[in-house]
Amino acid sequence: MERTLDQRRAAFAWDCVTDRNKKLKGEQWKKYRDLAKGAPGLIMNSGLMPTLAFYEGKGKDGDRTPWMLLDDVMRGLFDRLNGKHLEADKGRPLFDVFMRSLHQGSSQDYLRATDEALEILKWIRQFVDAV
Repeated sequence: MERTLDQRRAAFAWDCVTDRNKKLKGEQWKKYRDLAKGAPGLIMNSGLMPTLAFYEGKGKDGDRTPWMLLDDVMRGLFDRLNGKHLEADKGRPLFDVFMRSLHQGSSQDYLRATDEALEILKWIRQFVDAV
């Protein structure tokens, strides 16, 4: 039996969160959890592109935790929007390409990407408290 879209999103988010939980300890895990919990509100208030740019910029301060959340969101978007499954830490390097495709695409494509990011983050933010 084929899984629903929500089941596939949940499975992806669970894999992201459990993998990050194995790699991050203490304050880093707390920061990832806090970033994940705040991301949907940031997207709704500022928009998808500014939020992704915020996480890209925050990672350049030496703390790679924002890049991990950015990577998880981007991999989820690539999977749903492009049909490409990317392994962990393979999404963020495509930041420039992805941002270019968002600002060159139609408003309908941008809204779809925003909705999908919010759906992915819905699951991630629920699971960060469960692991």
